[in-house]
Amino acid sequence: MNELTDLTELRDLFADKPHPTADRLAPARTALLAEARTKRRPRARATGLRRLMLAGGLVAAMTVGAIAVQTFTPSAPASAAEVLRLAAAAATETPWPEPRDDQYLHYERIAETRAEKGVPNVGPRHITGEIWESVNGSRPELWWHKPSKSRPQDPEYKELLTRCPERGVGRPTYADLRGWPTDQEQLRHKLAKYGNELHRNKDAAAAVWSGGVNILGTPVPPKLQKAIFTIAATLPGIETEELKDATGKSGIAVTRVDNRGPGGAISRESLIFDKTSYVLLGGQELVPGLGRELWSMTRPQITDVLPAWSTSVKRRGCL
Repeated sequence: MNELTDLTELRDLFADKPHPTADRLAPARTALLAEARTKRRPRARATGLRRLMLAGGLVAAMTVGAIAVQTFTPSAPASAAEVLRLAAAAATETPWPEPRDDQYLHYERIAETRAEKGVPNVGPRHITGEIWESVNGSRPELWWHKPSKSRPQDPEYKELLTRCPERGVGRPTYADLRGWPTDQEQLRHKLAKYGNELHRNKDAAAAVWSGGVNILGTPVPPKLQKAIFTIAATLPGIETEELKDATGKSGIAVTRVDNRGPGGAISRESLIFDKTSYVLLGGQELVPGLGRELWSMTRPQITDVLPAWSTSVKRRGCL
């Protein structure tokens, strides 16, 4: 990648246009990126994401990667819809191998919770976890919780967990998600239904956004990830900002504002993308009265079995 060359081409392309704005530059920017992707050999990247409850704290995760296409700067932000469309294209540029139902997805997740004003009992806590996730949910999953670099004093522990349907609404397995439609109308209906099961009394757009973000909480088949981003780009109330994920990496975020905080307080739920590749890095949720969550996740690897040392780990209940 040569960012200076890209920026020079973009500047020259619009040299004769008066008062360039983000809206006016967007179509040509998209065309330039599309041309760049066809002429460059894509680099390997890491992808993935997960939401769950751990020790009373909300934990979530997302994908990581590096395919160079364009630089985002606060002085010339792309629109939220454009960011999501570019993320949709990035999702399928370097897909991982398709796993069998009896295999595991192996990835690392980092999550962090922080207290906000008026939330004295939340965080801070930082969790680094290595996960072996059963593709179809039929085998116990292994979680290895490690002390983080920022908090080496935190305890390390390992646990085997099984899926318990009686616990209520749960996230679909990777095998389940392979059967989800990628047709826009069918998937929009599916996401809205799932979002309403998670959070009742939401309007249609909020339910679709909530359902999509939750589904993206662990590895998602690349074609489905692309379809979710494409739908999210059409939702009202989305905006861009610059945020850092749980690893501290700064990215361009697409944020949707909602009033589901305590007493109708405004909350902000964000997906964070790499500034140059638009690959999903992680996310953030900020809810007044509940604090802030940050999350990120590495690209999943596929394995047939758990590590040998897992035979000494006791089962500790349900996912």
